[in-house]
Amino acid sequence: MSRAQVVGAPRVRLAVAAGLGTLSIVGSLLLVVTDGINAGVHWTHHAGVSAAPLLLVAGAIAVMSIAHPPAWRRLLMRLAAIMAFAAWGLSQLFAGSPAAGLLDDAAILLFVLDAGAAVIADARTRLLTARPAGSETGRSHR
Repeated sequence: MSRAQVVGAPRVRLAVAAGLGTLSIVGSLLLVVTDGINAGVHWTHHAGVSAAPLLLVAGAIAVMSIAHPPAWRRLLMRLAAIMAFAAWGLSQLFAGSPAAGLLDDAAILLFVLDAGAAVIADARTRLLTARPAGSETGRSHR
């Protein structure tokens, strides 16, 4: 393997992640517009079209995590997001089946874990870096 191939691999992975992310956004926008135009109309391939952006963004997060691996805490959050989007996408594909309800519940749990962990980490960081009241000028108020 040449040095150019080694250097180029992360760039290709980043480009794939960006492409999958872009496709997921475009697919979501098209779905919203199509559903808005066809309000109340149920079309045959709706489940697959609804699942596609969710599965694409799960793939984008996975490829991004491979291309630019984060620290372990962020990796756990990314894994939760990947699994949440994948569970949600699969629930769209299996709509109406007993598995759909379980997949929806799993997606909700994973999204809540991901968001809750982000809030807790942010709050902890801000609490650790917060200055005590009155220390803005380096003097305490008496």
